[in-house]
Amino acid sequence: MSGEAHTDRARATVAELELDEKAAISAGSGFFTFTGVPRLGIPNWGTTDGPNGARGSSFLGSGDSKATCIPSGSALGATWNPALVEELGVVLGRETRTKQARVLLAPTVNLHRSPLAGRSFECFSEDPLLSGELAAAYIRGVQSQGVVTTVKHFVGNECETDRYTSNSVIGERALRELYLVPFEYAVKEGGALGIMTAYNRVNGAYCNDQAWLLTGVLRDEWGFEGFVTTDWLAGADTVLAAEAGLDIEMPAGSRAFGSKLAAAVRDGRVPEDAVDMIATRLLGVFDRIGAWHDEGGPEQSIDVPEHRAVAHRAAADAMVLLRNEPVAGRPVLPLDVDSIGSIAVIGPNAARAQVMGGGSANLRPFHRTSPIDAIRARVGGQVEVVFEPGCLIDKSAPLLTGASIVDPDGEQGFRVEIFDNPQFANEPVAVVNRDTSRLTFGLDQLPESARSAFSARATARFTTSAAGTYRFEVTQVTPTRVILDGEVVVDGVTDPPKPGTAFFGFGGLVPPATVELDADSTHELVIETLAPRVLMFAGADVGVRMPIGDDAIERAVAAAATADVAIVVVGTNDDWETEGEDRTTLALPGAQDALVAAVLAANPNTVVVVNTGSPVTMPW
Repeated sequence: MSGEAHTDRARATVAELELDEKAAISAGSGFFTFTGVPRLGIPNWGTTDGPNGARGSSFLGSGDSKATCIPSGSALGATWNPALVEELGVVLGRETRTKQARVLLAPTVNLHRSPLAGRSFECFSEDPLLSGELAAAYIRGVQSQGVVTTVKHFVGNECETDRYTSNSVIGERALRELYLVPFEYAVKEGGALGIMTAYNRVNGAYCNDQAWLLTGVLRDEWGFEGFVTTDWLAGADTVLAAEAGLDIEMPAGSRAFGSKLAAAVRDGRVPEDAVDMIATRLLGVFDRIGAWHDEGGPEQSIDVPEHRAVAHRAAADAMVLLRNEPVAGRPVLPLDVDSIGSIAVIGPNAARAQVMGGGSANLRPFHRTSPIDAIRARVGGQVEVVFEPGCLIDKSAPLLTGASIVDPDGEQGFRVEIFDNPQFANEPVAVVNRDTSRLTFGLDQLPESARSAFSARATARFTTSAAGTYRFEVTQVTPTRVILDGEVVVDGVTDPPKPGTAFFGFGGLVPPATVELDADSTHELVIETLAPRVLMFAGADVGVRMPIGDDAIERAVAAAATADVAIVVVGTNDDWETEGEDRTTLALPGAQDALVAAVLAANPNTVVVVNTGSPVTMPW
């Protein structure tokens, strides 16, 4: 059936609807669901983030749902390989369907216009042609699986800091030759069925309200046949947005559309045929992908070896060898394992699998292997491998993860009891495992009875790595406390802090606490969060800064000096590269530059691995 036939069917259905039913389609039915017409057997449709994996209900990387983590956008840009990106798109489309979703909120195709932009890791490139070719390939792969992509953020998303109010002043030639090009490729070459607008203004007006952009360029010039959605909680004017060609406001709640749009029709500010067009476009897209009669079911997290293999191949293809200078007459790489007796693995990113940035792209991967673990698995049987962190780089204390936390049943992570009241009363309505100390919950992650108010208690045995001062930090959306061996050490319940910049402006920082602990000691750790009222999400991040000593660089240098080869893994993390906040410097965070320089001086047989999603300076 042709696209026009699907539109005809949608148009005929819209003719049967009352105004309120048509207007309801223009606003979300939940935080991550579009609105159908259940009365006619047309379901609500699920959406899922995002660019580097179909994460499902694991909001901000927490929850039960897991997904294959594909390389971030800037890594895909470094592959220069549209065919491979299309293969990854197929993987993402398949996994989107397992998450009971028909819309993947991706890809992100904004250009790298500033190296400091916090979300550059999500975007392919500074080059519009490369970005467009990869976007089209990505979309073709995803949409081949009956999934709509929403190409974002249309347009001029220059920064994350102040993104809700910023104004990108861009001349028409620059728009046409740079900023709009990836979106044009997405529509004309990729056949994109969805577009997501940007939060920011362009030349003084918000993107959602610009008819020149949403109708003139997108539909009239490029022939776009899909729908246009806002980014989540983006501002829009009811009348201007309806005239401009916006179709749906996300998430649920009538801020500009939904019941507000119906009211605007009744009082004569918006013609009813504008609402008819919105409903027709949305229903037409979902008819086109065969989603009109979807039957709901539980989310699934299916770890498919073939999906892992494609992601692994893409990660390898994304790596760039910048320099390989000879030492004693031969290049350092590739390493000859048979001639190496010892390797010193050094650096803050050597002991963590930093494979994604923060925000909408963050998910729970099926597998997370750190460089040090991978190196030990590869050569540990024949080569001595030692590790030294060298320095710390975390802006906030890192989440607890890995073998340091074990739940009461002996499983890695925390045992989390969820209650359908804010007092931990009665029996829990659900018990789940969380593999980190991120105790956050989106509405979709909570049992239905706990979605208006709830409390949660996470319990684990925490084993220390070294003797010294441990600093416990809490960033909370809802009141949270940390209890160590029966004593409250951080209390965000008695005097909750005001919200700051964390969690998209909903999170506040609780005064931290320090505790002196012995090495290799085990402690009962309990995290409790209570939510008398749940808005979009609730809970907290609990981080722990562990001691590494004042002589960390000296220990790293000593390890490097006595090893045959040193491998230094430096970079950023999702504190520094994240949605909602830009970086302030190109320098590597912490003392990493000093660490690299000192190790290079101690051992010329050094491999430096730069693990970032955006450019950094490398003065060494």
